[in-house]
Amino acid sequence: MATAQGTLPEAPAEGERRTGNRVLASTLIGAHGFEHLISNSIPLLTTVIAVDLGLGALQVGAIVAVRSAAAGVTSVTGGFLSDLLHHRIAWVLSISAFLTAIGLLLVATAPSYAVILLALALASCGAALWHPPALGLLAQRFPNRRGLFLSMHRSTGSVGDVVGPMIAGILLLGALQWEAADGLTVGWELGGLQPVQWRWILAGAAPIMFIATFVIYGLLRHAGGSPPAGVDLSQKLQTMWRGTYVAFRGTGLWAIFAVAAVRGMADGSMLFLVPLYLTHGLGINTFQASAHLALMVGPAIVTAPLIGALSDRVGRKSLIVFLMAFVTVLTLAIPMSGPDYSVWITVCVALYGLQHFTVINLTSAAAADVAARYRLESSFLGLMWGNNILFGAVAAIVIFGPIEWLGWQYGFFIATAMYFLGFLASLMIPGDRHAREPATDPAV
Repeated sequence: MATAQGTLPEAPAEGERRTGNRVLASTLIGAHGFEHLISNSIPLLTTVIAVDLGLGALQVGAIVAVRSAAAGVTSVTGGFLSDLLHHRIAWVLSISAFLTAIGLLLVATAPSYAVILLALALASCGAALWHPPALGLLAQRFPNRRGLFLSMHRSTGSVGDVVGPMIAGILLLGALQWEAADGLTVGWELGGLQPVQWRWILAGAAPIMFIATFVIYGLLRHAGGSPPAGVDLSQKLQTMWRGTYVAFRGTGLWAIFAVAAVRGMADGSMLFLVPLYLTHGLGINTFQASAHLALMVGPAIVTAPLIGALSDRVGRKSLIVFLMAFVTVLTLAIPMSGPDYSVWITVCVALYGLQHFTVINLTSAAAADVAARYRLESSFLGLMWGNNILFGAVAAIVIFGPIEWLGWQYGFFIATAMYFLGFLASLMIPGDRHAREPATDPAV
């Protein structure tokens, strides 16, 4: 394998002050949950925003697309900046939380749909800026357990994905209620709790991220090590670009990125499509929709680390191929269950949740396996996440556009086609033949 020549980030010198592995892992993995607690409430809140502002399906698709485009560009640039200014990586992580807080506050006070779009884009930039440095640090510190640690990072995000929409659903409805297929309503009113307007929910979430800004910097201020001496930034940037070019030659990265992109196209839209289909297409209440949104991400809290750890032992490709085939069939089954709500929809959504984001974890680990040879983990992971999200912006228009005229169920048919393309791309991933780094993981 050819290597790029030049100055690349060096391992920390002996005695250099650096954030310990235990603090680093717990902070990155834990803070990710708080970020997702906020960001994954947006799909559910969008169902109420759409009603409040009288938005159509195409306008909702524009919300998904704008968030995705902003996040994609930020992820790509954030990854290269994290490797270029690795000693300032705590600043990058802190700015991520700060931008999210500002964006949420602006959405809460936005006077129009256009301003909401811009504010959501800013909040998405903040959320997207987190992943490249966080995943890059985890991939660097734990080279022989990348699948496990990247999946754990995703799993705490899934905790936030579950808890956030559930809290939002309870606040919006002022109750916990489930409407069964026969019309029976199960649940109870929460004494004294009145429905909370969506603007107040977002305004209340902003201070959490403001506080997180300072906590993250305080805990991770030494995560990137000391500033390198005598390093020319322009030369370093050229070396990084050269390493990226070399890495894409003969390593299977193109196939890995293709799977991640196509999978990301459908995954992002599905988080919006399912609650909108349930509330607007089938007429169920917001709490029930929030419960289904929680089922889409909750089971993977347990299964994702297990699948990630398994991939560290048996390889990435076989698991990716199986999971892409599984999600293709499952997505098609949801609209085939009939024109009315049935328990089959809940079962399908729960099964979907068992593997949600697992393929992204595996493709991220596979990309990091290659990136580690060039010490460009953050760059590659930022490029992958940005690639996924930018494709997701296109997918949002492709999926939600036809819904405007054909009906909500057609969104699932389009998503099924995307997943099938991802399955075909997964067959082209080379067999697992990456060499493990000789260094062992430091003790956590």
